[in-house]
Amino acid sequence: MTKMNISKTHKLVEEWAWECGEILNKELRKSLKRPLKIVDKGKFGLATEADLKSEAHVIGKIKKHFPDHQILSEEDSFNTGLERGFREGEYLWLIDPLDGTNNFYNKLPFFCVSLALYFEGKPLIGVVYNPVSGELFSAQVGKGSFYTRLIGDQKIRVKLSPQKEKNLRECLLSANTRKLAPQTLDNFAQLRAMRRMGSAALELCYVAAGLLDGYWEKGLKPWDMAAAALICQEAGAMITQQNGEAFDPFAKTVLASQAFIYEEIRKLI
Repeated sequence: MTKMNISKTHKLVEEWAWECGEILNKELRKSLKRPLKIVDKGKFGLATEADLKSEAHVIGKIKKHFPDHQILSEEDSFNTGLERGFREGEYLWLIDPLDGTNNFYNKLPFFCVSLALYFEGKPLIGVVYNPVSGELFSAQVGKGSFYTRLIGDQKIRVKLSPQKEKNLRECLLSANTRKLAPQTLDNFAQLRAMRRMGSAALELCYVAAGLLDGYWEKGLKPWDMAAAALICQEAGAMITQQNGEAFDPFAKTVLASQAFIYEEIRKLI
């Protein structure tokens, strides 16, 4: 197994995310002049030429630097039908080269690159980047989470930390309400601020940054959550499965929230 410096690798992953973001921005600009080439994945949604180019770029980087690491990427998983979990002694990259493809396809600027590295089921690195807004969320296990924004020619980097408490009625929450039971919908009728934004990775990162107070979803894939989960954990947000069990990117459900409202939300859903 390739010997790895985690801090050095973390910096590499941030660079790869920026590079993939440039690919996505370039393809987005092209789409203003010509239709995007798409692949219909049926119940799995859409893939575009941009997804494939971004994926090829980052997989090439991983194979160059870490040829014995394993890779699970959204588009590759669709092509091979691969379903798997974590394996002993294995480094596994969980990649979504374009999370929010439907937003991207419709030119809505809320999408991202999501890159994560796990070892034996434990997260080491997570990076999520929105190339349109210039927002990069990044974490290394035990080192905290950071939010970087490109403003002009300067990168402004801030360490994320636990958020100030407020009443649940004041909170901004995101969920797919179509999948909620009628009773659960009634429970949330009193809440004023529900959102659905179209990128699980970014919405989880927004919880980490305190821009959202809670997010939950069912039916997600591991690459949707893997990077953002570490970013939430290192920022002091709560993130678990919806039944309260420890977070597992292969479990397909997630509940993330500010710590002070976690139990209240979990009872409601």
